[in-house]
Amino acid sequence: FTPRKMDTPLTVTEAPRPNSRVLTRKFAGTAVAAAACLLLFAYMTPASKSHYTPNLLAAPLASVPHVMSCPRTCGFSARQSGFRMQDATRRFRGGAMAEIAKGVQFDTIAREWRMKWSGDSDKASLVAAQEALDDVLAEVKAVPGVKNVQRVVCGGCLDFKVVTALDADKFGEWETSSFAPEEKFLAKVKAIPGISFVETQTYTLMPM
Repeated sequence: FTPRKMDTPLTVTEAPRPNSRVLTRKFAGTAVAAAACLLLFAYMTPASKSHYTPNLLAAPLASVPHVMSCPRTCGFSARQSGFRMQDATRRFRGGAMAEIAKGVQFDTIAREWRMKWSGDSDKASLVAAQEALDDVLAEVKAVPGVKNVQRVVCGGCLDFKVVTALDADKFGEWETSSFAPEEKFLAKVKAIPGISFVETQTYTLMPM
């Protein structure tokens, strides 16, 4: 038997090899998408009351540096911790110092007004914010129980803060009046060109 000779030789075609760069980009894109989904799930799922993670997605919109600022996170954790400032101030009427946790006691509560000013027009917004504070300063100092009023100004971060410290047993009375003249002061500064991120916060304040 003599094998028949083929007129046309057979050719073997190799399958195209995948481009390693394309695979790398696809893998990286998939990994990023998976990580984003995990972060989204973590933020949207509330943890236990003993260790609560703030749901930042539910916080008011702000720029990235301000999303993690205290007013946007403390409100969530305070609701979960079981500690209420109103309940704490009532304890002073019995003569005992209020306690947030073991060893964390206080007898002074502060109300803070804060905002960002601009360096434009020779710091005109900072000047106007100071004038707005001067207009209400006497009224703030006349609030029963006020220990002191402090002003904080940062030329680097452009912060302008007013911190009013009160005896804890008097704080509740000021709170029932909506911290007057807070509303009047905030309305003035919000109308100033260059003033932004106007916020308020209540916290305890103790010398150490």
